[in-house]
Amino acid sequence: MGQEPHDIKALNRHQRALHIIQHWRLLDDDFMKRCFKDNIPAVECILRIIMEQPDLKVESVHIEDTIPNLQGHGIRMDVHALDEAGVEYDIEIQRADKGAGVKRARFNSSLLDLNSLQKGRPYEALPESYVIFITEHDVLGSGLPRYHINRIIEELNRPFEDGEHILYVNGAYTGDDDIGHLMHDFRSRDVETMMLKPLKETVNRYKNNPEEVAVMCTELEKWGLEEREAGEKIGMEKGIKKGEKKGETRLTMLLKRLKADGRWQDLEKIIEDETVREQFYKEYGIE
Repeated sequence: MGQEPHDIKALNRHQRALHIIQHWRLLDDDFMKRCFKDNIPAVECILRIIMEQPDLKVESVHIEDTIPNLQGHGIRMDVHALDEAGVEYDIEIQRADKGAGVKRARFNSSLLDLNSLQKGRPYEALPESYVIFITEHDVLGSGLPRYHINRIIEELNRPFEDGEHILYVNGAYTGDDDIGHLMHDFRSRDVETMMLKPLKETVNRYKNNPEEVAVMCTELEKWGLEEREAGEKIGMEKGIKKGEKKGETRLTMLLKRLKADGRWQDLEKIIEDETVREQFYKEYGIE
């Protein structure tokens, strides 16, 4: 007997999920978060190269740490790491240029400070902090592998030394050096071509370990089934017919963009939280 239609559809969904997983890169949001969750060796490898500190020791790694802000927007950090010297790192992976704007870097840095100083502690207790944007494109446009942003005393032409730093890492950089190898691995879809052992081992685990692949396939297949229902559910919440039409169009565009970027976990967030949904509209420039 031949396969039933629903069996064929299920097989097709599974094959599409496998295809997506094999094409995922560390630049893709959901895959990156899965790879770096509680993965100190991988994050340590990344920070040692970006910071040019081969002896840097990472003490803790958290994915999607949220810093609330009672007066307005909070932030959800892609990767929040702490090293043995108490230095804090907010690592943001951004494929969309708009998501790595200079004002966002400033905002993330300010909230990182706000969350680091407990009530009653002196300002001098603020830890040194780095907001690091790893961007798919060279958003600052000068072809450099890294861009260090620090305050200076202009009249004296010397650093202000307040401990706050912003770093942009050019994901398009292809030099034959450590940072070039790191960006190569972030762009790579093929495990065999990856150069850095901690990253190669991590990506191999999630692309070739049957148990890990099965979990991701299940999640991807689930979202493939529910995406249309999600769009309809959100669209129905709009007030008038014209508003519904516009809302559905924006939502459809956002769903497609998130799906294309492999940001499956973020699909669930936009369904559950209208504020988060609006943040993603802004990130992708969807009016």
